[in-house]
Amino acid sequence: MARQSQWQHEMREAVRVDLWSVGGPNRIVKVVPAERPLTATLKGYVCLEKSLLGKTPIAIEAVLGLPHGFLAGGCRVYRFKRLPMTLEIDHELTAHYPDGQAFNPAMHDAKYPPGSNVVHQWRLLVDVPVQHLIDLRPGEKYPYMHQ
Repeated sequence: MARQSQWQHEMREAVRVDLWSVGGPNRIVKVVPAERPLTATLKGYVCLEKSLLGKTPIAIEAVLGLPHGFLAGGCRVYRFKRLPMTLEIDHELTAHYPDGQAFNPAMHDAKYPPGSNVVHQWRLLVDVPVQHLIDLRPGEKYPYMHQ
């Protein structure tokens, strides 16, 4: 694959973060099991809130490619208090690619199956301040929220 020139890289970076917001359906969110204690900062894989709308914790688990049963007890969703800076993120891929790589059962942890090929995810490399947004009980659907 040909290497991108600097201007191509900068254009790609500018376009990909323009979709993010700290409110509304394009806000970036982090999903964790409901049993985890509340926290003030998080890193790791994040997605857009609109990917969760109308889904139960088990459906969220499937579209994000999380281990079977990971959200069986429900889930806790956080919103970010600020948008991450470009240097704080990695991987603009869909959840279909576990850990940002093409899925190959022989080379990947079998407990992380491919998720949805339409749900985009990014990996935060550093802790970013968060605020608890919502907890979903098993079977409860993620509502649309205007915060």
